[in-house]
Amino acid sequence: MNNELLHNIWVVAGLGAMVGFILAYFFIRITSGSVKKQLKTESELKQVKTEVEQQKNKIEEHFAESADLLKSLAQDYQRLYQHLAKSSVALLPEATAKEIFAQDLLADKTAETFDENVVSAVSEPQNDEKAQPKDYSKGSSGLLKSKES
Repeated sequence: MNNELLHNIWVVAGLGAMVGFILAYFFIRITSGSVKKQLKTESELKQVKTEVEQQKNKIEEHFAESADLLKSLAQDYQRLYQHLAKSSVALLPEATAKEIFAQDLLADKTAETFDENVVSAVSEPQNDEKAQPKDYSKGSSGLLKSKES
């Protein structure tokens, strides 16, 4: 009986091991697809993060270079203005030079012109209901034009 019990234990253990291997095989087979998918998704995520970081660096470089170029442009414009102001004293009559390169005068003229344009635009009467638009011709034109006109 002892021998028979030992034999039954080995048979049950062997069957248990075979069933365990079969279940493990199917479990690995089922989950391996999701593991592969997860690894693929992680690698794609890393790639996208790298691309975004590269794009961010390119944008930062672009704006830094643009700022430097605008700064040099402003400096060049300032040097040009100073050159013209100095040259105007030597080359133009004194009254004309003062009028052209007086910054306060330029600012005042610009403000006055802007104010005049605003006032004239606001003060003009608008009779859209009665007045015909000025881009229409009087009467017929082209093929519909009568010979009498």
